[in-house]
Amino acid sequence: MALPSFEYHRADSLADLERLLNQHQGKCKILAGGTDLLVQMKSGVQRPGVLVDIGALASLQGITHQEGKGTSILAGTKIAAIEHSTLIREKLPALQQSVRQLGSSQVRAMASLGGNACNASPSAETLPILIALGTEVTVAGNGRERTLPLESFYLGYRQIDLKFGEYLKAFFVPEQRSLNGSAYLCRTLRRAMEIDIVNVGVWFLAEQSGCCQESRIALGSVAPTPVRCLKAEACLTGQKLDEKVFRQAGETASMDLSPIDDIRGSAEYRREMVRVLVARALKKAFQSLQEKKTLPITK
Repeated sequence: MALPSFEYHRADSLADLERLLNQHQGKCKILAGGTDLLVQMKSGVQRPGVLVDIGALASLQGITHQEGKGTSILAGTKIAAIEHSTLIREKLPALQQSVRQLGSSQVRAMASLGGNACNASPSAETLPILIALGTEVTVAGNGRERTLPLESFYLGYRQIDLKFGEYLKAFFVPEQRSLNGSAYLCRTLRRAMEIDIVNVGVWFLAEQSGCCQESRIALGSVAPTPVRCLKAEACLTGQKLDEKVFRQAGETASMDLSPIDDIRGSAEYRREMVRVLVARALKKAFQSLQEKKTLPITK
């Protein structure tokens, strides 16, 4: 399939990007890596008249950490850069777990974190763990910026909170305190190059006693947008972190869902996978916390 005709512009700066977005309001799409957009254009799902290329825009790429505050990832940062980042491996290992499941090494070298988020696929690998980690996004454009929780960025199926003239600028993950655990798991039919049937991101903050102080559980590929499992989170609060409470959280998450039903998996199968994967992800997160020797090992 051939690409439809379009006008191409390469943004040389953030000011140039804003100018182009306002000049072509309603007609343009941002091209970061193109791993989703170009495929959609070939199939006729997207037909933008103008593409604005930000793939080489240095001011939208980079990963930084400010001790005591958190980690900032600019939206144009390539998935491969996150995959191979020693900073991400140290500070946000569960995010690194998720990006390693995204496409092939060639796709990860081209795709950007902002593109993965703005594509707004319900099965996007990075979104559940970023939401579980409490990520905020910065949206810029029209001479101003605004910040919102990542989960609020999604308004519906393939719908995001970007107004005319705006673009996604950055992700900010708050500092992960010492007694936190996090993990990412997914269920696919194949081990690589596959769209997730269900994916799960979990995070919790423990007390020294081993009880759960706070938690976030997010799911992808079960609804039109990524979703939080608020009832499952509530059943963890104040409870001793062990396999019994992990199973209970998985069952609660499963029962509180009305999963989508499609060619990759039935609603019934997805509900069962949520039950299993939430419990497994919580156990994995707890084990990672124990490996830091900040909590006693319990059975």
